[in-house]
Amino acid sequence: MGRARRSDGDITRESILEAAGELIAEKGFAQTTNKEVAKKANVDLAAINYHFGGRDGLYLAVLTLAHHHYLDGNQLAQLAASDLPAEDKLGVFLETFLAKLSNPNDWHGRVFARELLSPSVQLGDFINSEGAGKIQSVRRIVAEAAGLAEDDPRLLPCMLSVVAPCMMLMVAGNRIPGPVQEIVAMQTQALTAHFKLFSLAGLNAVRGENSSESPQKS
Repeated sequence: MGRARRSDGDITRESILEAAGELIAEKGFAQTTNKEVAKKANVDLAAINYHFGGRDGLYLAVLTLAHHHYLDGNQLAQLAASDLPAEDKLGVFLETFLAKLSNPNDWHGRVFARELLSPSVQLGDFINSEGAGKIQSVRRIVAEAAGLAEDDPRLLPCMLSVVAPCMMLMVAGNRIPGPVQEIVAMQTQALTAHFKLFSLAGLNAVRGENSSESPQKS
């Protein structure tokens, strides 16, 4: 059975999101007007309010789509809950993220680059609505790979160490000449293997420190 046909409303909504994403990536949210978005999407201005409830709702939807482009929340949750070995889960997570870097000219990473450099009020809403579940899934994946409990205070720095290089490449794209541009151009399989190896070495070191060192009594 084939995929159900999208309704005209779905097509309009997607057109608005793509137009807004491209414009915001180029100009920034503050400099992008609803009128410009409507013109680029070839829709009536009222369609933005109808589908997104206004300018703020549109930007929140753009942020959500941009992040979904790299990480699908449902797939990430399924991976975290799967029976795969911990190291394989980490590898799949990294490969899923890094595979989307194959087209570094996509607007999705550029939108997040702008947002991270100049956070908007919508960032908090995004984290609460879209980011919280993904963060919990990543926490579980990294905790298993590190051999740490999910409430261990050392886990958060471990998560940052695993995810930060991927985020940096997502934000930088191919716009920074030199080594970063060369890394983005690498084959996904080779880049995933390196990031997995490097991450596991660090996580194993944390696990070894945890088992070999005990608090000193004063």
